[in-house]
Order: sequence, then structure tokens, then C-alpha cells
Amino acid sequence: MGISIEFASPDIFYALACFTYIIVGITCGIIRWCHMCHPYDKQADFFYPARRQVTFYFAATVLQFPYILCPHDADLWFYVRSFGIIYYPMCAAMMFHRYFRLGHGNRNWLSRFKFSISIGLLVVLMLLSLFHTDDTFSRNQLVWECVMGGISLLLTMDFVIEGRWLNHQIDNYHTQNYSNDSDFPYAFAKKVIYQPLGCFLLMWIVFLTDSRMVKMIVDLLLAAWMLLILCMILHPNRMIHSTEVKEKMEKLEAESLQLVQKEAEETENQVIAEDMVEGEKGTSVKTERQIQPEEWDTVRQEVLTIVSRRYLEPSLKRVEVIGDVRKSTHSLAGKFITKIGFYQLVNAFRIRHYEQLIQDAPAAMSQEMAAEKCGFKNRWALSNARKRMKDFDYSLIEKYL
Repeated sequence: MGISIEFASPDIFYALACFTYIIVGITCGIIRWCHMCHPYDKQADFFYPARRQVTFYFAATVLQFPYILCPHDADLWFYVRSFGIIYYPMCAAMMFHRYFRLGHGNRNWLSRFKFSISIGLLVVLMLLSLFHTDDTFSRNQLVWECVMGGISLLLTMDFVIEGRWLNHQIDNYHTQNYSNDSDFPYAFAKKVIYQPLGCFLLMWIVFLTDSRMVKMIVDLLLAAWMLLILCMILHPNRMIHSTEVKEKMEKLEAESLQLVQKEAEETENQVIAEDMVEGEKGTSVKTERQIQPEEWDTVRQEVLTIVSRRYLEPSLKRVEVIGDVRKSTHSLAGKFITKIGFYQLVNAFRIRHYEQLIQDAPAAMSQEMAAEKCGFKNRWALSNARKRMKDFDYSLIEKYL
């Protein structure tokens, strides 16, 4: 690469746009790392679980700096074109992986491996562009484009698969633990989980058009987008109980953890655990304790009775319902709620109450007021519940209304 301080007229604008993109990225990275809202800074790892990864995502834009020095160089141009289609899928997968605390077992190892390979590839491309003088990429440009495009497609497909899996896990976690959409702790992340695909599309436009002018425009758009994202994530969106004071929040979370652990232990020991029995001929026979129909009916009636008494509470949570059942039936109550779905179970009562209220209420009562009287936080929560519960069997709860 021959660095020149004499830029052709268009080149200076290409360089300035990329420089703006890098400066904004570094600035956002510094702010993301240094700034945390009080009192969330005291539990930074919980409220900002992906802070390190987001900081890297912003700061790694500096890897495009060589392009500023020589925007007309063919190899550096190929490098920055490839940078976007590798960098964004890799960073997006890494940040979501960390945000949802999926770092366990094979998934953790595989995530680190993919990240290491991707960032290593970018560094090698940059070094070859900087120090190799034989037009490494431009001489076999089509071959290299196919290689980089193939790697990017694999990373993008992996992100989409991971995104769909995450979307399912988030939705399942929400509907098994919360009864109101506005209480969902991962609601923010669920909305932005596919937002990186927009960046992937922009990067592919740059890559396929092979136009420095297009990259200049995209650099400025991404600089503005990074500022927008920074504003969205500076205040923690990963809440547990946003309306309670810190002490009560910690107490509820501790109780929730204890109940979940106890439920798991009881399920393992009483329902799922297998007793090894020696057979007559010395062979081991596995026997499973089966749930008796009368036990299941008793638990079903107990859970439905509790929910029928408490469904008007807008922020009713699974842990609170399980806490009300007899201690000896915690595990069975948990299994019953999981089978039906906590969100579906509570909102079935609310929807039926709403329908009855609308029939009997005076004409002056608005939908908003009726929804709030039935346990919904607003009419949008009612609308969302109805959409989710089109196939729900309401006969399960009719006798408890």
C-alpha cells in the first residue's frame, strides 16, 4: 500500500466519511464503557450484561482506519468492503449471546470460536492489505469476493438461526413467568433482535455495488445509527421489577430463585427421579413414580382457584402463584402452569371478565377503562393477549369465573 497525502477530490470525502464513522464508533465505545446510570452501576454485570461486547462493537470500527490513509488503494478497498459483511454478523451474534447469558457448555465454546475466527480473518485481511504489495486481492478479485461472501452468508445464517431460537426462548420465558406484556423484562431486546439485519443489508449493498460513493453514504448512516443505539442502551432495558424499590426487587428475586430451585429439586426427587430396583434375576429395572389423576386434579383446582382470586392484579407473576399453593405441591403446580402457560392462564380469566363487563357495563365505559378493570394495564395489553390466545380452550376456567 502506498500512502499518499494528496487525495483526489472524491477521495477526501470518502476518507472523511469513514473518519466520521470511526470517531463516532470510538466515542460511543468510550461512553458505553464509562457511563452507567445510578444506582444500576452497583450491579453493572446484571443490568449491562453485554457492556464489554457492545464497547468492542463500537470501538472495532477503528479497524477501518487504513482505508482513510489511502481510499483509492484496490486492496484496502476490498478489505473495507469485506469488513462490513463479516464484522456485523459476528458482532451481533456475540452481543446477543452475552446479553441473554447463553454462555454455557457447547454454545459458549462455539460462540467464542466463531468470534475468534471472524476477528482473526479481519485482522489478516487488514495486514495483507497494508503490507503486501502484489495486489493480493485485486488480481483474483472474483475468487476472493466469493470466499468473503460465502463466509458472510454462513455467519448471517447462523445469526438468523440464533435469532429465531432466542426469539422462541424469550417468548417462552415471558409467557411462563409474567401475565402482562409491559412486565416482560426482555421486551426491548425482543424488538431489536432482528435490527442488525438492516446493517447486514447495507453492508451487502456496499459489497455488491463496489462503489466508494455508496460506502460514504452508508458510513454516515451507520454513524447516526450508532448514536441512536447508544441513546437506547445507556439506560438499562433489562429490568426485573421496574416499579419496586431496590430492596423489594432483590427480595422478590431471591424468593423466585428459591422457589425455582425447590421446584426443580422436588420434580427431580418426586416425579422424574427413577428408582433402581433389583429384579429377580439380578437385572436392574427402572421404575418411575407416576402422577396420580387425583393428585393432578387437586393441583389443577388449587392453581385455578388461586388465579381466579388474583388475576385482577396487573403484574401477577408465576412465582407469586406458586408461592400461594401448598409447599408439598410446588413442583406439580409448576408442571401444570408450564403445561398451560402462565400468561395464557391468567389472561384467559381477564378476557372472560372483560367480555362479561362489556356486556353489562354502561355505554359510557371506554375499552381502556374496561381493560384496566379486568387486570390489563391498558387496551393494548388486552389486544395482545387476544392475539396470543386464539386457540386457548376456555372450558378449563369456566367453572372458576
